[in-house]
Amino acid sequence: MMKSIAALVLATGTTLLTADVAWAQTATSSSSAAITSPPPPPPPPPPPLAAPAPRDTDARQRDEISTDRRILATTDKSVPRSFVMYENDEVGAFFKPVLQMSAALVGYAPKLSSEDDKLSGRTSTLLLARFGVEGRITDWISFRSVFERNVGYSLARNGPVGTSVWEGTASLQARENYIRLDRWGFALSGGIVPDPASIDFISENTLDLFGMDPYVRDPLLVSGFNQGQGFLLRYSKWGATLGFAFTGGNPLTTSLSFGFGGQVSSLATLVSAPLRAIASGLPGSNIHVLLFSPSLTYEHDFFDVKLAAQFYSVDVDLTNDVDQGLTGYNLRATAQVKPFGDMLRVFASGAMRKNQQIAVTDVTMRLENDFAGAVFGAGADFVYGDFSVGGQYYWVRTEESPDNALFNQYINVGATYWLYERTVSAGVRWAHSRVDAENEAIPNLLDTHSFIGSLRLLL
Repeated sequence: MMKSIAALVLATGTTLLTADVAWAQTATSSSSAAITSPPPPPPPPPPPLAAPAPRDTDARQRDEISTDRRILATTDKSVPRSFVMYENDEVGAFFKPVLQMSAALVGYAPKLSSEDDKLSGRTSTLLLARFGVEGRITDWISFRSVFERNVGYSLARNGPVGTSVWEGTASLQARENYIRLDRWGFALSGGIVPDPASIDFISENTLDLFGMDPYVRDPLLVSGFNQGQGFLLRYSKWGATLGFAFTGGNPLTTSLSFGFGGQVSSLATLVSAPLRAIASGLPGSNIHVLLFSPSLTYEHDFFDVKLAAQFYSVDVDLTNDVDQGLTGYNLRATAQVKPFGDMLRVFASGAMRKNQQIAVTDVTMRLENDFAGAVFGAGADFVYGDFSVGGQYYWVRTEESPDNALFNQYINVGATYWLYERTVSAGVRWAHSRVDAENEAIPNLLDTHSFIGSLRLLL
Protein backbone atom coordinates (compact mmCIF):
# COMPACT_ATOMS: atom_id res chain seq x y z
CA MET A 1 0.00 0.00 0.00
CA MET A 2 2.73 2.43 0.92
CA LYS A 3 4.59 1.58 -2.27
CA SER A 4 1.49 2.34 -4.33
CA ILE A 5 1.06 5.80 -2.72
CA ALA A 6 4.74 6.60 -3.23
CA ALA A 7 4.53 5.58 -6.86
CA LEU A 8 1.43 7.80 -7.34
CA VAL A 9 3.14 10.84 -5.73
CA LEU A 10 6.24 10.30 -7.85
CA ALA A 11 4.18 10.04 -11.02
CA THR A 12 2.18 13.20 -10.18
CA GLY A 13 5.31 15.20 -9.35
CA THR A 14 6.92 14.11 -12.57
CA THR A 15 3.88 15.20 -14.51
CA LEU A 16 3.80 18.64 -12.79
CA LEU A 17 7.53 19.02 -13.25
CA THR A 18 7.17 18.19 -16.93
CA ALA A 19 4.37 20.77 -17.24
CA ASP A 20 6.50 23.39 -15.47
CA VAL A 21 9.42 22.71 -17.74
CA ALA A 22 7.22 22.92 -20.82
CA TRP A 23 5.73 26.23 -19.63
CA ALA A 24 9.20 27.59 -18.85
CA GLN A 25 10.43 26.58 -22.27
CA THR A 26 7.43 28.25 -23.93
CA ALA A 27 7.90 31.43 -21.90
CA THR A 28 11.63 31.45 -22.64
CA SER A 29 10.97 30.92 -26.34
CA SER A 30 8.41 33.73 -26.39
CA SER A 31 10.73 36.04 -24.49
CA SER A 32 13.56 35.32 -26.88
CA ALA A 33 11.27 35.94 -29.85
CA ALA A 34 10.13 39.24 -28.32
CA ILE A 35 13.77 40.33 -27.95
CA THR A 36 15.05 39.21 -31.32
CA SER A 37 11.93 40.16 -33.43
CA PRO A 38 10.74 43.76 -34.13
CA PRO A 39 7.66 44.84 -32.16
CA PRO A 40 4.33 44.74 -33.98
CA PRO A 41 3.11 48.11 -35.34
CA PRO A 42 0.79 50.03 -33.04
CA PRO A 43 -2.91 49.96 -33.91
CA PRO A 44 -4.08 52.85 -36.07
CA PRO A 45 -5.55 55.81 -34.17
CA PRO A 46 -9.31 56.16 -34.22
CA PRO A 47 -10.63 58.38 -37.00
CA PRO A 48 -11.17 62.04 -35.95
CA LEU A 49 -14.67 63.27 -35.35
CA ALA A 50 -16.24 64.72 -38.46
CA ALA A 51 -15.93 68.51 -38.56
CA PRO A 52 -19.08 70.51 -39.11
CA ALA A 53 -19.76 71.41 -42.72
CA PRO A 54 -18.27 74.79 -43.72
CA ARG A 55 -20.69 77.66 -43.89
CA ASP A 56 -21.72 79.20 -47.18
CA THR A 57 -19.06 81.91 -47.52
CA ASP A 58 -20.75 83.59 -50.46
CA ALA A 59 -24.00 83.80 -48.52
CA ARG A 60 -22.25 85.40 -45.56
CA GLN A 61 -20.56 87.97 -47.77
CA ARG A 62 -23.78 89.03 -49.47
CA ASP A 63 -25.83 88.94 -46.28
CA GLU A 64 -26.89 92.17 -44.60
CA ILE A 65 -25.83 90.50 -41.36
CA SER A 66 -22.13 90.03 -42.08
CA THR A 67 -18.84 90.64 -40.31
CA ASP A 68 -18.33 94.00 -42.04
CA ARG A 69 -18.93 97.21 -40.15
CA ARG A 70 -22.07 99.26 -40.79
CA ILE A 71 -21.47 102.95 -41.34
CA LEU A 72 -24.72 103.87 -43.01
CA ALA A 73 -27.21 101.78 -41.07
CA THR A 74 -29.44 101.33 -44.07
CA THR A 75 -26.94 99.54 -46.26
CA ASP A 76 -26.28 95.85 -46.82
CA LYS A 77 -23.40 95.84 -44.35
CA SER A 78 -23.66 95.17 -40.63
CA VAL A 79 -21.74 96.19 -37.57
CA PRO A 80 -19.03 93.79 -36.34
CA ARG A 81 -20.17 90.69 -34.50
CA SER A 82 -18.98 92.09 -31.20
CA PHE A 83 -20.92 91.83 -27.97
CA VAL A 84 -22.58 88.64 -29.19
CA MET A 85 -25.00 87.33 -26.57
CA TYR A 86 -25.26 83.85 -28.11
CA GLU A 87 -23.23 82.02 -30.73
CA ASN A 88 -23.23 78.46 -32.14
CA ASP A 89 -20.60 77.99 -34.86
CA GLU A 90 -21.75 74.46 -35.68
CA VAL A 91 -25.00 75.75 -37.18
CA GLY A 92 -23.83 79.30 -37.86
CA ALA A 93 -26.23 80.84 -35.35
CA PHE A 94 -25.73 83.99 -33.31
CA PHE A 95 -27.76 86.67 -31.55
CA LYS A 96 -26.57 90.17 -30.75
CA PRO A 97 -27.91 93.58 -29.78
CA VAL A 98 -27.83 96.54 -32.15
CA LEU A 99 -27.09 99.96 -30.68
CA GLN A 100 -26.20 103.01 -32.75
CA MET A 101 -26.02 106.47 -31.22
CA SER A 102 -24.92 109.88 -32.43
CA ALA A 103 -24.66 112.88 -30.15
CA ALA A 104 -24.11 116.05 -32.17
CA LEU A 105 -23.56 119.77 -31.70
CA VAL A 106 -24.98 121.57 -34.75
CA GLY A 107 -24.71 125.21 -35.73
CA TYR A 108 -27.19 126.30 -38.39
CA ALA A 109 -27.13 129.50 -40.46
CA PRO A 110 -29.90 130.10 -43.07
CA LYS A 111 -30.14 132.83 -45.70
CA LEU A 112 -33.36 134.08 -47.31
CA SER A 113 -33.68 135.30 -50.87
CA SER A 114 -35.11 138.61 -49.70
CA GLU A 115 -32.67 141.02 -48.14
CA ASP A 116 -35.47 142.53 -46.09
CA ASP A 117 -36.32 139.24 -44.35
CA LYS A 118 -33.73 137.55 -42.21
CA LEU A 119 -33.67 134.39 -40.15
CA SER A 120 -31.58 133.95 -37.06
CA GLY A 121 -29.17 131.09 -36.77
CA ARG A 122 -29.36 128.55 -34.03
CA THR A 123 -27.18 126.09 -32.16
CA SER A 124 -28.74 122.74 -31.24
CA THR A 125 -27.63 119.65 -29.38
CA LEU A 126 -29.08 116.58 -31.10
CA LEU A 127 -29.32 112.88 -30.38
CA LEU A 128 -30.11 110.05 -32.76
CA ALA A 129 -30.42 106.52 -31.37
CA ARG A 130 -31.18 103.18 -33.01
CA PHE A 131 -31.63 99.99 -31.04
CA GLY A 132 -32.71 96.44 -31.72
CA VAL A 133 -31.41 92.94 -32.34
CA GLU A 134 -30.01 90.98 -35.26
CA GLY A 135 -28.73 87.47 -35.76
CA ARG A 136 -28.96 84.09 -37.43
CA ILE A 137 -31.05 81.12 -36.45
CA THR A 138 -29.26 78.75 -38.85
CA ASP A 139 -26.95 79.11 -41.84
CA TRP A 140 -29.91 80.05 -44.02
CA ILE A 141 -32.23 82.05 -41.75
CA SER A 142 -31.31 85.50 -40.44
CA PHE A 143 -33.19 88.51 -39.11
CA ARG A 144 -32.82 92.15 -38.12
CA SER A 145 -35.17 94.37 -36.11
CA VAL A 146 -34.17 97.98 -35.41
CA PHE A 147 -36.13 100.99 -34.13
CA GLU A 148 -35.11 104.64 -34.13
CA ARG A 149 -35.41 107.70 -31.98
CA ASN A 150 -34.80 110.18 -34.80
CA VAL A 151 -32.83 113.38 -34.91
CA GLY A 152 -35.55 116.00 -35.43
CA TYR A 153 -33.79 117.83 -38.26
CA SER A 154 -35.45 119.72 -41.13
CA LEU A 155 -34.44 122.47 -43.51
CA ALA A 156 -38.07 123.46 -44.05
CA ARG A 157 -38.52 124.27 -40.35
CA ASN A 158 -35.44 126.40 -39.94
CA GLY A 159 -32.86 123.75 -39.24
CA PRO A 160 -32.30 121.31 -36.39
CA VAL A 161 -34.92 121.49 -33.68
CA GLY A 162 -34.04 118.29 -31.80
CA THR A 163 -37.63 117.28 -31.15
CA SER A 164 -37.38 113.78 -32.64
CA VAL A 165 -40.45 114.46 -34.76
CA TRP A 166 -39.39 114.12 -38.36
CA GLU A 167 -41.82 115.24 -41.06
CA GLY A 168 -44.91 114.37 -39.07
CA THR A 169 -43.89 110.87 -37.97
CA ALA A 170 -43.81 109.70 -34.39
CA SER A 171 -40.65 110.01 -32.35
CA LEU A 172 -40.16 106.23 -32.31
CA GLN A 173 -39.97 104.65 -35.77
CA ALA A 174 -39.57 101.15 -37.16
CA ARG A 175 -36.34 101.35 -39.13
CA GLU A 176 -35.39 97.89 -40.42
CA ASN A 177 -37.44 94.83 -39.59
CA TYR A 178 -37.08 91.77 -41.79
CA ILE A 179 -36.50 88.05 -41.91
CA ARG A 180 -34.16 86.65 -44.57
CA LEU A 181 -33.76 83.21 -46.14
CA ASP A 182 -30.63 82.43 -48.19
CA ARG A 183 -29.53 79.23 -49.90
CA TRP A 184 -27.59 78.27 -53.07
CA GLY A 185 -26.86 81.88 -53.95
CA PHE A 186 -30.48 83.03 -53.54
CA ALA A 187 -31.64 85.36 -50.77
CA LEU A 188 -35.25 86.31 -50.01
CA SER A 189 -35.96 89.07 -47.47
CA GLY A 190 -39.39 90.12 -46.29
CA GLY A 191 -40.39 93.05 -44.07
CA ILE A 192 -39.02 96.60 -43.97
CA VAL A 193 -36.03 95.95 -46.21
CA PRO A 194 -33.33 98.24 -47.65
CA ASP A 195 -32.33 97.42 -51.23
CA PRO A 196 -28.49 97.53 -51.40
CA ALA A 197 -28.59 98.24 -55.15
CA SER A 198 -30.43 101.52 -54.50
CA ILE A 199 -27.86 103.08 -52.17
CA ASP A 200 -25.37 105.52 -53.68
CA PHE A 201 -21.70 105.26 -52.87
CA ILE A 202 -21.11 108.28 -50.64
CA SER A 203 -18.50 109.64 -48.25
CA GLU A 204 -18.36 107.83 -44.92
CA ASN A 205 -17.24 111.13 -43.37
CA THR A 206 -20.67 112.66 -44.02
CA LEU A 207 -22.52 110.02 -42.01
CA ASP A 208 -22.04 111.42 -38.51
CA LEU A 209 -25.85 111.51 -38.24
CA PHE A 210 -26.29 108.19 -40.10
CA GLY A 211 -27.45 110.04 -43.22
CA MET A 212 -30.60 111.37 -41.52
CA ASP A 213 -29.85 115.09 -41.85
CA PRO A 214 -31.27 116.74 -45.01
CA TYR A 215 -27.82 117.49 -46.46
CA VAL A 216 -27.34 113.74 -46.98
CA ARG A 217 -30.84 112.30 -46.76
CA ASP A 218 -32.63 114.46 -49.33
CA PRO A 219 -30.34 113.83 -52.33
CA LEU A 220 -30.21 110.11 -51.49
CA LEU A 221 -34.02 109.90 -51.45
CA VAL A 222 -34.39 111.82 -54.72
CA SER A 223 -31.71 109.59 -56.25
CA GLY A 224 -33.86 106.56 -55.47
CA PHE A 225 -32.84 105.08 -52.13
CA ASN A 226 -35.27 102.19 -51.69
CA GLN A 227 -36.24 101.06 -48.21
CA GLY A 228 -39.73 99.68 -48.37
CA GLN A 229 -42.15 97.38 -46.66
CA GLY A 230 -42.14 94.47 -49.06
CA PHE A 231 -39.95 91.71 -50.44
CA LEU A 232 -36.45 91.62 -51.88
CA LEU A 233 -35.13 88.66 -53.92
CA ARG A 234 -31.43 88.50 -54.87
CA TYR A 235 -29.16 85.97 -56.57
CA SER A 236 -25.36 86.23 -56.32
CA LYS A 237 -22.67 84.52 -58.39
CA TRP A 238 -19.05 85.43 -59.23
CA GLY A 239 -19.30 88.88 -57.67
CA ALA A 240 -22.49 89.83 -59.56
CA THR A 241 -25.94 90.05 -57.98
CA LEU A 242 -29.33 90.17 -59.69
CA GLY A 243 -32.11 91.61 -57.57
CA PHE A 244 -35.81 92.35 -57.61
CA ALA A 245 -37.68 94.43 -55.01
CA PHE A 246 -41.46 94.80 -54.67
CA THR A 247 -43.60 97.03 -52.45
CA GLY A 248 -47.34 97.61 -52.48
CA GLY A 249 -49.60 99.71 -50.26
CA ASN A 250 -49.79 103.17 -48.74
CA PRO A 251 -47.12 105.57 -50.10
CA LEU A 252 -45.66 105.85 -46.60
CA THR A 253 -44.55 102.20 -46.77
CA THR A 254 -41.63 103.06 -49.06
CA SER A 255 -38.92 105.71 -49.23
CA LEU A 256 -39.31 105.78 -53.04
CA SER A 257 -42.45 107.91 -52.64
CA PHE A 258 -40.17 110.84 -51.81
CA GLY A 259 -38.90 111.10 -55.40
CA PHE A 260 -42.28 110.80 -57.15
CA GLY A 261 -43.01 114.48 -57.75
CA GLY A 262 -45.31 116.94 -59.40
CA GLN A 263 -49.06 117.26 -58.99
CA VAL A 264 -50.32 113.99 -57.57
CA SER A 265 -53.14 115.00 -55.26
CA SER A 266 -54.90 118.12 -54.07
CA LEU A 267 -53.26 117.33 -50.73
CA ALA A 268 -49.74 117.57 -52.28
CA THR A 269 -47.15 114.84 -52.91
CA LEU A 270 -47.19 111.08 -52.34
CA VAL A 271 -45.44 111.60 -49.00
CA SER A 272 -47.26 114.65 -47.66
CA ALA A 273 -50.79 113.76 -48.86
CA PRO A 274 -51.27 110.75 -46.52
CA LEU A 275 -49.79 112.76 -43.64
CA ARG A 276 -52.18 115.67 -44.14
CA ALA A 277 -55.12 113.27 -44.05
CA ILE A 278 -54.23 111.79 -40.66
CA ALA A 279 -57.30 110.79 -38.69
CA SER A 280 -57.40 108.88 -35.41
CA GLY A 281 -53.64 108.59 -35.55
CA LEU A 282 -53.66 106.80 -38.93
CA PRO A 283 -52.45 108.30 -42.22
CA GLY A 284 -54.78 108.74 -45.17
CA SER A 285 -55.29 105.56 -47.18
CA ASN A 286 -56.86 106.89 -50.38
CA ILE A 287 -53.63 106.58 -52.39
CA HIS A 288 -52.17 103.23 -53.39
CA VAL A 289 -48.70 102.55 -54.78
CA LEU A 290 -47.10 99.54 -56.50
CA LEU A 291 -43.32 99.54 -56.95
CA PHE A 292 -41.14 97.14 -58.94
CA SER A 293 -37.35 97.42 -59.00
CA PRO A 294 -34.97 95.06 -60.87
CA SER A 295 -31.28 95.63 -60.21
CA LEU A 296 -27.75 94.47 -61.02
CA THR A 297 -24.64 94.97 -58.90
CA TYR A 298 -21.03 93.89 -59.34
CA GLU A 299 -18.27 93.91 -56.72
CA HIS A 300 -14.56 93.77 -57.54
CA ASP A 301 -11.31 94.42 -55.69
CA PHE A 302 -10.76 97.65 -57.62
CA PHE A 303 -14.28 98.87 -58.47
CA ASP A 304 -17.96 98.40 -57.64
CA VAL A 305 -21.06 99.16 -59.73
CA LYS A 306 -24.79 99.27 -58.89
CA LEU A 307 -27.58 99.62 -61.45
CA ALA A 308 -31.30 99.76 -60.67
CA ALA A 309 -34.58 100.62 -62.39
CA GLN A 310 -37.61 101.62 -60.32
CA PHE A 311 -41.12 101.54 -61.80
CA TYR A 312 -44.19 103.15 -60.20
CA SER A 313 -47.92 102.49 -60.57
CA VAL A 314 -50.10 104.89 -58.54
CA ASP A 315 -53.85 105.00 -57.91
CA VAL A 316 -54.44 108.54 -56.65
CA ASP A 317 -57.96 107.92 -55.32
CA LEU A 318 -59.17 104.52 -54.17
CA THR A 319 -62.60 105.89 -53.29
CA ASN A 320 -63.66 105.88 -56.95
CA ASP A 321 -62.84 104.00 -60.12
CA VAL A 322 -62.85 106.87 -62.60
CA ASP A 323 -59.57 108.58 -61.65
CA GLN A 324 -56.58 108.30 -63.93
CA GLY A 325 -53.75 106.11 -62.69
CA LEU A 326 -50.22 107.47 -62.79
CA THR A 327 -47.03 105.70 -63.84
CA GLY A 328 -43.40 106.67 -63.53
CA TYR A 329 -39.84 105.39 -63.51
CA ASN A 330 -36.41 106.17 -62.13
CA LEU A 331 -33.19 104.86 -63.70
CA ARG A 332 -30.14 105.05 -61.47
CA ALA A 333 -26.48 104.07 -61.38
CA THR A 334 -23.65 104.46 -58.88
CA ALA A 335 -20.01 103.32 -59.03
CA GLN A 336 -16.74 103.65 -57.17
CA VAL A 337 -13.08 102.90 -57.89
CA LYS A 338 -10.61 101.74 -55.22
CA PRO A 339 -7.07 102.03 -56.69
CA PHE A 340 -5.45 101.53 -53.27
CA GLY A 341 -8.07 99.39 -51.59
CA ASP A 342 -9.83 101.00 -48.65
CA MET A 343 -7.26 103.82 -48.50
CA LEU A 344 -8.79 105.79 -51.37
CA ARG A 345 -12.30 105.65 -52.85
CA VAL A 346 -13.57 107.85 -55.67
CA PHE A 347 -17.28 107.57 -56.47
CA ALA A 348 -20.04 109.04 -58.63
CA SER A 349 -23.80 108.58 -59.00
CA GLY A 350 -26.55 109.58 -61.38
CA ALA A 351 -30.30 109.15 -61.75
CA MET A 352 -33.02 110.23 -64.18
CA ARG A 353 -36.74 110.03 -63.50
CA LYS A 354 -40.12 110.84 -65.04
CA ASN A 355 -43.67 110.39 -63.84
CA GLN A 356 -47.13 111.41 -64.95
CA GLN A 357 -49.11 114.15 -63.17
CA ILE A 358 -52.79 114.41 -62.41
CA ALA A 359 -55.03 117.43 -62.93
CA VAL A 360 -55.80 118.03 -59.26
CA THR A 361 -59.09 119.78 -60.10
CA ASP A 362 -60.22 116.78 -62.17
CA VAL A 363 -58.71 113.41 -61.24
CA THR A 364 -60.10 111.90 -64.45
CA MET A 365 -57.50 113.83 -66.46
CA ARG A 366 -53.70 113.80 -66.62
CA LEU A 367 -51.51 116.81 -67.34
CA GLU A 368 -49.69 116.99 -70.66
CA ASN A 369 -46.36 117.62 -68.98
CA ASP A 370 -44.63 114.90 -67.00
CA PHE A 371 -42.66 115.59 -63.86
CA ALA A 372 -38.95 115.15 -64.58
CA GLY A 373 -35.90 114.96 -62.35
CA ALA A 374 -32.16 114.41 -62.59
CA VAL A 375 -29.49 113.79 -59.96
CA PHE A 376 -25.70 113.82 -60.21
CA GLY A 377 -23.27 113.24 -57.36
CA ALA A 378 -19.53 112.73 -56.90
CA GLY A 379 -16.98 112.58 -54.10
CA ALA A 380 -13.97 110.88 -52.56
CA ASP A 381 -12.68 109.47 -49.25
CA PHE A 382 -9.11 109.10 -48.03
CA VAL A 383 -8.31 106.83 -45.08
CA TYR A 384 -5.05 106.64 -43.12
CA GLY A 385 -5.21 104.32 -40.14
CA ASP A 386 -7.94 105.49 -37.78
CA PHE A 387 -8.26 108.87 -39.49
CA SER A 388 -10.24 109.66 -42.62
CA VAL A 389 -11.27 112.74 -44.56
CA GLY A 390 -13.64 113.12 -47.49
CA GLY A 391 -16.59 114.86 -49.04
CA GLN A 392 -19.26 114.78 -51.69
CA TYR A 393 -21.31 117.02 -53.95
CA TYR A 394 -24.88 116.54 -55.22
CA TRP A 395 -26.75 118.43 -57.92
CA VAL A 396 -30.51 117.87 -58.16
CA ARG A 397 -32.90 119.23 -60.80
CA THR A 398 -36.69 118.90 -60.67
CA GLU A 399 -39.21 120.15 -63.23
CA GLU A 400 -43.00 120.17 -63.03
CA SER A 401 -43.34 122.11 -66.29
CA PRO A 402 -41.00 123.81 -68.77
CA ASP A 403 -41.34 127.13 -66.91
CA ASN A 404 -41.08 125.65 -63.42
CA ALA A 405 -37.71 124.08 -62.60
CA LEU A 406 -35.66 124.00 -59.39
CA PHE A 407 -31.96 123.30 -58.87
CA ASN A 408 -30.66 122.11 -55.50
CA GLN A 409 -27.01 121.73 -54.57
CA TYR A 410 -25.61 119.92 -51.54
CA ILE A 411 -21.98 120.01 -50.39
CA ASN A 412 -20.56 118.00 -47.47
CA VAL A 413 -16.94 117.91 -46.26
CA GLY A 414 -15.97 116.01 -43.13
CA ALA A 415 -13.27 114.26 -41.11
CA THR A 416 -13.54 111.26 -38.79
CA TYR A 417 -11.26 109.77 -36.15
CA TRP A 418 -12.03 106.31 -34.77
CA LEU A 419 -11.38 106.28 -31.04
CA TYR A 420 -11.96 102.55 -30.64
CA GLU A 421 -11.82 99.85 -33.35
CA ARG A 422 -14.44 101.23 -35.75
CA THR A 423 -16.92 101.30 -32.89
CA VAL A 424 -16.59 104.78 -31.38
CA SER A 425 -15.73 107.83 -33.48
CA ALA A 426 -15.46 111.61 -33.29
CA GLY A 427 -16.21 113.69 -36.35
CA VAL A 428 -16.53 117.21 -37.72
CA ARG A 429 -18.39 118.31 -40.86
CA TRP A 430 -19.36 121.38 -42.83
CA ALA A 431 -22.58 121.07 -44.85
CA HIS A 432 -24.13 123.50 -47.32
CA SER A 433 -27.31 123.57 -49.39
CA ARG A 434 -28.48 126.03 -52.03
CA VAL A 435 -31.55 126.29 -54.22
CA ASP A 436 -31.95 128.17 -57.51
CA ALA A 437 -34.90 128.52 -59.87
CA GLU A 438 -35.34 128.70 -63.61
CA ASN A 439 -37.99 131.00 -65.11
CA GLU A 440 -39.71 131.68 -61.82
CA ALA A 441 -39.22 133.51 -58.54
CA ILE A 442 -36.40 132.20 -56.39
CA PRO A 443 -37.69 130.25 -53.35
CA ASN A 444 -37.68 132.03 -50.03
CA LEU A 445 -35.05 129.86 -48.35
CA LEU A 446 -32.00 130.42 -50.55
CA ASP A 447 -29.17 128.56 -48.84
CA THR A 448 -28.06 127.14 -45.49
CA HIS A 449 -24.81 126.30 -43.73
CA SER A 450 -24.30 123.83 -40.90
CA PHE A 451 -21.26 123.00 -38.78
CA ILE A 452 -21.53 119.63 -37.05
CA GLY A 453 -19.44 117.99 -34.37
CA SER A 454 -20.37 114.47 -33.32
CA LEU A 455 -19.64 111.43 -31.20
CA ARG A 456 -20.86 108.08 -32.60
CA LEU A 457 -21.29 104.59 -31.20
CA LEU A 458 -21.82 101.52 -33.39
CA LEU A 459 -22.50 98.14 -31.78
